Amino acid sequence: MSRRTILIILLIILLIVVAAGGAVVLKLKVFSTSGSASAQADTTVTEDEPPLDLPVASATDQLVASMTLDQKIGQMMMVGFDGSQPDAAISESIQKRQIGGVILYARNIVSHEQVAGMNAALQKLAAEANQPAKLMIAIDQEGGKSRRFEDLGPYYSQPFVGEMHDTAPAVAQQQASVTARELKPLGINVNLAPVADVSAGWGTIMDGRSYGYDAAFDAEIAAAAVKSYNGANFICSPKHFPGHGAADGDSETVLPTVDSDRETLEGKDLLPFAAVIKQNAPMIMVGHLVVPALDPSETPASLSPMIINDLLKGIMGFQGVVITDDLEMGAITSTYQVSDAAVAAVAAGADIVMVSHTADAQQQVFDALKAAVATGKLHQADIDISVGKILDMKQKYRLEK
Repeated sequence: MSRRTILIILLIILLIVVAAGGAVVLKLKVFSTSGSASAQADTTVTEDEPPLDLPVASATDQLVASMTLDQKIGQMMMVGFDGSQPDAAISESIQKRQIGGVILYARNIVSHEQVAGMNAALQKLAAEANQPAKLMIAIDQEGGKSRRFEDLGPYYSQPFVGEMHDTAPAVAQQQASVTARELKPLGINVNLAPVADVSAGWGTIMDGRSYGYDAAFDAEIAAAAVKSYNGANFICSPKHFPGHGAADGDSETVLPTVDSDRETLEGKDLLPFAAVIKQNAPMIMVGHLVVPALDPSETPASLSPMIINDLLKGIMGFQGVVITDDLEMGAITSTYQVSDAAVAAVAAGADIVMVSHTADAQQQVFDALKAAVATGKLHQADIDISVGKILDMKQKYRLEK
């Protein structure tokens, strides 16, 4: 083939390519000047792209979205009452304010049969009020010197467990299992235990309530108890975060201080709480303690964003329900209005506030939490997250409607 022929063939190929390019340009111009054609072009371009995965609201999210603010605030409160049967005050709390949790004390207990009947009546009130889930009915049946029933469950002391050395974890599991098994028929579904505090020694505030003064050993025992409660499908609540053992007073009457440095706290007091978190404790109670090494502002732990949000939820990764100790204890009332403390606790990350004694304080707390949402002190989104966690816990532990 001659050189001239080759040049002619190449020229023809070039003209074909240019012509095709012009057609493409023409086609693009047509699609850009016609609205319908443009829409068709857009459809063609995106036709092969996968659809967006829009999040599907969970059943709990849908339930929370359907609830009134009163119902939401009610789920975030645990209250006490006087007497051996539901009185007018607790009936109104459950039915009008939709309170979702009740705590029992010795003042409410006459016999096993009476407690079972009383709790059935409380649950009936909640059902009649169309509450979104059953009530949490809680008690402090720790063992040791703090227990409400003297004739129920393993009522020998927790320090006794601590003295059993190698067999202690198995004994702790057995104690928790027996406690859950004997509380359930009475209509009690929450035990505010185990005590995860590390004792500071003989005669100190947690002596006779905690498992002992060896932090690593206490962590093993507390985790064993939580494992057994979970196995029994029974809600437990290790306490009193971040650790009451070294406190210089009793929070029942005064606001105590824990003066330990952060290194000591991390190597001792926080160890049992890390262990129960790893064991999937459903709920943790925060104590009324000033711990300057964790919050230099000396805000009580139960009201401290640094201790609840930053440490417990953030650094330690706890994803369960956070409940305060009773806000009517002297540690709080000596310095704060109970209603103000409740708002501060929820703002700090608490999901449930406990108000155990007076109907007036319970009403004030309910009103203050509602008002705080209305004024923006508390955010609706945070309220919804707390309520969602509470309802998820209730469902997991079979307290759904």
